[in-house]
Amino acid sequence: MSGISVQGLWKAYPSAEDRDEVLVALEDVSLEVGEREFVCVLGPSGCGKSTLLRIAAGLEKPSLGTVETQSRPSVVFQEHGVFPWLTVAENVAYPLRLRRVPRAARRERVAELLELVGLTEFAGYYPSQISGGMRQRTSVARALADDGNVLLMDEPFGALDEQTRVALQQELLRIWEQTEKSVLFITHSVDEALTLADRVVVMSHRPGRIIAEVEIPFGRPRDIIELRRDPRYGEITYQLWNLLEGDTAAAEAVAQ
Repeated sequence: MSGISVQGLWKAYPSAEDRDEVLVALEDVSLEVGEREFVCVLGPSGCGKSTLLRIAAGLEKPSLGTVETQSRPSVVFQEHGVFPWLTVAENVAYPLRLRRVPRAARRERVAELLELVGLTEFAGYYPSQISGGMRQRTSVARALADDGNVLLMDEPFGALDEQTRVALQQELLRIWEQTEKSVLFITHSVDEALTLADRVVVMSHRPGRIIAEVEIPFGRPRDIIELRRDPRYGEITYQLWNLLEGDTAAAEAVAQ
């Protein structure tokens, strides 16, 4: 069963310069994210990968094609998607309140999620009182509170410093291994894609098309530091960069 199924997806916008022309953002994109699979979509800026995620989240409509998800997806964006007027615990509880989960069950679930993301002692803090990394962990916890089987993540660590980003990547891997959700993760970082994914989907420059899918051979659980010592890490990094730069022949030679 697929967690996410994208078939023949096109997205076009009216041109800002000529009302009779359109700007094609996505061109005939089809992909599957299996149940409990972690897939990264890798591509240059402006290739339509965030548009793909927004369509999968139901925030935009496709021009053509379909997107189906196993359950209503939860979404984490690059910006800290937390309400500044709510505490960390209240932010995490927000989806549960919308679903009218009883108060006792809500408190219990929030406590579980705060422990999962390492924020128990910051439950009563407001977003302005915690670091950017903690705010992003709050966003992840709130998405998990939705309790669906599908998690969509749009460059959630892109605005963070390198040390915080690596720490949160490791944290995300730990959380994913416990929750076993289907994850579609948008990134422009080859290193991040290799670190997180079971499979990397590579997109072209606009209009965004899928030009390759690369299976990542590293087992789980993964230690991010140890991962970089594997000789295959450098080989696949070279392959992905060649794909991004359009050297498909060199990338295929490395893959063989």
